[in-house]
Amino acid sequence: MNIHRQIIGTSWIIFGSLMISLLAMKLDSGKTLLIVAGLTAGLVYFAAGFALLANLRKAHWICLPCSLLSILAFPVGTMIGIYYLWYYFKIKPPKAQ
Repeated sequence: MNIHRQIIGTSWIIFGSLMISLLAMKLDSGKTLLIVAGLTAGLVYFAAGFALLANLRKAHWICLPCSLLSILAFPVGTMIGIYYLWYYFKIKPPKAQ
């Protein structure tokens, strides 16, 4: 397995777990829609990290949207998102004509 996949997968699992744990502390705030959206995003990051670590063939289907979303979470999410985009476009072989 590629070391870059391991780093990005582990980072997204940690990032998703942190999002979920931070939202768990705010459950009594009364902003249900915000909590549900954050919980969903945390679970999606967790699933993307798992897909990379499990070396699934179609992991880019969930990882590309996650990388674009994580760019908005400055500074850690931005670094992880740009790192995945660099990895994805660097590894992707050119199409034969």
